[in-house]
Formats: sequence, structure tokens, C-alpha cells
Amino acid sequence: MTRLPLRDGPAPWGGEGSVLITGGTGTLGAVAARHLVSRHGVRRLLLTSRRGPQAEGADELVAELGELGAVVTVAACDAADRDALAALLADIPAEHPLTGVVHTEPLRDRWRLYALTPAAGRGWW
Repeated sequence: MTRLPLRDGPAPWGGEGSVLITGGTGTLGAVAARHLVSRHGVRRLLLTSRRGPQAEGADELVAELGELGAVVTVAACDAADRDALAALLADIPAEHPLTGVVHTEPLRDRWRLYALTPAAGRGWW
């Protein structure tokens, strides 16, 4: 991960847009969601995980984020399933378009990550 520099102009996360967090009901996803809502003013979250609303702690997380002012949708979707992800994205309302994606879903195949880095194959693990 890398920290992006701050930009002049509107906040990249806030506004009327939706932010998708893959692995959103897991530990790291919940931390990211809390941070986006409390520090960056995100008001619409789409949290995905393989178990979706059935994930342990999902209801409590939705309630907590709601108390902080966010509208939260939890959906069962494996981000590696292109068709399921495309269908999920197609359902995002036009008045709250997708404005950000945070990927916290665990990697099942760490070799895919290597292929995305300049140091391909020179171990992170």
C-alpha cells in the first residue's frame, strides 16, 4: 500500500458517491470503513465479502457505521468473480456513483500480486 498525496480541490472520498470495500466485513475492511466514514466523510459504503450480510459482525458494523452517519449496503460477492462483481457494480444507483474502491479482501493467490508490482517475483512473503 502507499499513501497518496493530498490534492487541492474536493475531497476524493466524500460527496454523494459510493465507496466499495472488498473484504468489507473482515477486520481490515471494517477498519477501512470506519476510517473513511470518520476521517474522510464518506457517507455511502458498499461492503462486500463472500458471506455478505451473513458474515460474523456484519450487522454490528452496519449499525456502528450508521451511527456515524453512513448509509451502508453489505453484499455477498467474491471480487474474483467477474460476472458477480459486474452485476454488483451495475446495481449502484446513478445518483451515488462509484467514486472509490478499497481492496481489503485476502489474497487467495499471492502470485497475482507479484504480477502487479515492479519487483515482480522478488518476494514480499
